[in-house]
Amino acid sequence: MEWLSTEEIVLAFTTLVASGLLILGTLKLVRPPRPKSAPPRGGVTPRVAIAAPSVRPERPRTRQLPEDRAAIARRLGRTLLDRAVQESEPGRRRTLIYRAIACLNRGVEAAPDDEPLRDTLTAAHAALWNTYQQIGLERLAQEMPWRATALAPAEPPPGSVARATPALERRSV
Repeated sequence: MEWLSTEEIVLAFTTLVASGLLILGTLKLVRPPRPKSAPPRGGVTPRVAIAAPSVRPERPRTRQLPEDRAAIARRLGRTLLDRAVQESEPGRRRTLIYRAIACLNRGVEAAPDDEPLRDTLTAAHAALWNTYQQIGLERLAQEMPWRATALAPAEPPPGSVARATPALERRSV
């Protein structure tokens, strides 16, 4: 039996190390490592009692009643609507109204018979419609620079190309 040369031993050892690293890299791609803060794969986290049950602070075990959720939703929705009315930027106002409507819808789901909640939701929808109208009129005024305002149409100057609405004029007569 003949002994292996140093070069052959180094080559074999390097090949084994490279194969091992290749396998480890493939395993990381197939099943990435989890962060240490993540729960175990079984879904149940082992809990260690820090203090005796008599010393631990008690967590309220009762859920909020639907009436309480409806009252909270009405109060929060009304607050968001009031904020939206004070807002001068239409985009921000629309966002606040969206949030108010979402909150009020959750309240209606909790208490469908609550009339003041439904009235607040109706007021929110009306405010949203007015905001949409204001945003639309502002965009229309930007697109039509020859008009001073979209609410009160002015006659275009004589000889301008803007007078291309004879069908609308015939309908109004």
